[in-house]
Amino acid sequence: MPYSKEDLQTEFNLAPDDVTQTLRACGLSLKKRVYSDRERERFATARKLFEEGAATSYDDIATYFQKEGVSVDTDDTQTSDREPLMEPRLTAILETLRQEAIAQGFEIGLQQAEMMKQVIPHATILRLQQMIQNGELRTQFESVWRQMQTQMGEPQSLMSEVEAHWQTIQLPSSPPPASLPESSMESSDSDSF
Repeated sequence: MPYSKEDLQTEFNLAPDDVTQTLRACGLSLKKRVYSDRERERFATARKLFEEGAATSYDDIATYFQKEGVSVDTDDTQTSDREPLMEPRLTAILETLRQEAIAQGFEIGLQQAEMMKQVIPHATILRLQQMIQNGELRTQFESVWRQMQTQMGEPQSLMSEVEAHWQTIQLPSSPPPASLPESSMESSDSDSF
């Protein structure tokens, strides 16, 4: 025998909103005009859970039916009242999407890092060449040198410091020898056999 929403409302002495909420919690479509005997039994089971105190909310009813393996009709438009029914599935979908987004983000980051690894050395060399050619590198180096020397309290010119360092690593210059010293290893006539 077919049952309308009004029939269910009258039989169970419910307000229209209670009928709608119970249908949703049972996983029954709200778009139907009439429900079968089996669907009416599902509705009756949900109302019995309320009456016996086994369920205190529509979420409890939804959980009960999900544990029983009752499939939920997805032809209704989702409302905020329906969201608890969708929550476990929606959570799983969102978690999968989040993991995919992270994986894609890492992949994109890796690709960008590989591209930058190839570009940065070339760009750095080109920039250094440009700085050397226009004197910018020397100017910046001298500026940093002056800052360091000022902080250390020993203002000296860069060139005098470089010259002093150069002198410490150079071999002392000496005139070349006028003649080579005689060696005791030279052969004499008596050495012959």
